[in-house]
Amino acid sequence: MKVLPLLLVLLSAASLAAETVLFAPDPGPAGQWSVSLPKPGRRSAASIPVPVERIAGKKVMLAAEIEQQDVSAKPNYWNGVKLMLVLNYADGKVNYPQAGNFSGTRPWTPHAVAVTVPADISSARIELALEEVSGTARFRNVRIIEDIPADCRGYRLTGSIDRANAEYRAGEEMKFTFRLTRDGKPASGFLQIVCAGDDGRSETLCRKLDKAGTAVVTRKLTRPGFAMVKATLLTAYGTPAQSGGRPIQYGLGGGVAADTLKPGEPEPEDFDAYWDRQKRALAAVPLKVLEKKFVRESKHCLIYDLKIACAGRRPVSGYLAIPKNAKPKSLPLRVFYQGYGVSGATLRENPAELTFSVNPHGIENGREQAYYIALANGELRSYGFSDRENARPESSYFNGMILRDLRALEFCRTLPEWDGETIHLSGGSQGAFQTVAVAALSDGISSCSLEVPWLCDLGGVNIGRIRGWRPNLRPGLGYFDTVNFAGRVKAPVTIKAGLSDWVCPPSGVWVLYNSLKAPARLTMYQGRDHAVYPAFDERQTPQTTYCK
Repeated sequence: MKVLPLLLVLLSAASLAAETVLFAPDPGPAGQWSVSLPKPGRRSAASIPVPVERIAGKKVMLAAEIEQQDVSAKPNYWNGVKLMLVLNYADGKVNYPQAGNFSGTRPWTPHAVAVTVPADISSARIELALEEVSGTARFRNVRIIEDIPADCRGYRLTGSIDRANAEYRAGEEMKFTFRLTRDGKPASGFLQIVCAGDDGRSETLCRKLDKAGTAVVTRKLTRPGFAMVKATLLTAYGTPAQSGGRPIQYGLGGGVAADTLKPGEPEPEDFDAYWDRQKRALAAVPLKVLEKKFVRESKHCLIYDLKIACAGRRPVSGYLAIPKNAKPKSLPLRVFYQGYGVSGATLRENPAELTFSVNPHGIENGREQAYYIALANGELRSYGFSDRENARPESSYFNGMILRDLRALEFCRTLPEWDGETIHLSGGSQGAFQTVAVAALSDGISSCSLEVPWLCDLGGVNIGRIRGWRPNLRPGLGYFDTVNFAGRVKAPVTIKAGLSDWVCPPSGVWVLYNSLKAPARLTMYQGRDHAVYPAFDERQTPQTTYCK
């Protein structure tokens, strides 16, 4: 049993308990390992074999303190200052878990990475190095310990901005304040704060909370767009603190002249012609129900699992909920489109509506989890992100998805219970992208409801806007940019989105809103990521609504 000396506890969200050290290599008389590079390249400070019998079958943490000087920016997230385990598995696969790292100059700071090691591990080693960067890094107190999660219950991280509507002029300072409490009282600790802006600038900061439990960050933008900051509470090892299995985080954002934002790339000149061809190809496949399975009877609805013939490799699949005793032509229709992922359709029902929940892939619904895991790891792995497929719109994964979405709506129009007039489309993230596409390519839509819309302004990255999480911009993707569909939507649109969404950045959401010609209502929430932060409360968080 070994206790980390108090002197080394630099980033403490809670005091360290005793460690169980499984392996601690000897650094020699210097007491540390050191590596320097005058220009970007790769140089190792040490490559240290690990006795596998000490770590096999255990959840472990590789931990160390690192001091660095003038480390240059890394070209990829996996480069930089390397504190890494190399694990060779019995099946021949290799895993490379590594601690997060930073550029610039930093004092001695804890870093760590946790991993579960299989019982049949064949070999392991610790790598201390610089990779594709210049500068100097020093490593000390390197050790592998048993990973015992820190007790972070009761911690709550929130934040605020000095302007309720988050609107600023170009060059004006934005002031973001984060607050940490434990059981309602100000708490001490360190925050890792990631900052990014639509001016192409980004950096990661480490801030100590003051006696009031607060830390302040300021940003500026000199052109239209948004700046975002996200704070994460750190443990004493420099790893993200968690509560209830979720990182203790909060995010904020501010914008400059958002109503002037335009697409980063023009839409394809043949956009309409392309989709006319795709709709003709769809029409060439007769509308036919391939399978209709009764799923269950709920209190209010009869629910069916459907497959419908469609152009492309897969049929439409989804759940249809029909209210009991519904009379002909008596009910409005709502079609739900689903977010990114591989699963069955989400079953939804409403006693006052016909509800069709569309599976984005046309795969089976209601199957065992192993079925979806196999698809996610195989045929549908990283779907939509293939540069090769996205070189042409016809081969993009999203092409078949939109055709299935259109066919789903076409089928719903044939339901005898539909009132013949009212069609509501809804979706979040990828589902919002599908909703806008279907509304743009269809007539007779009554309303569109969007949350955190995805695939917006794919060309924005070319002019320095925050990338978010999206495929690389390839020639075929312009036909699927949510923004390019927007101007063709005739129905009223409502949008809810976050000012700190690192998947769908607010600049893209605003380009979507600005591109809409139909009546629209946009609400931007402070403290909302793509999923909500732990302390987010929609009823209390600052929010601003825009209408046109």
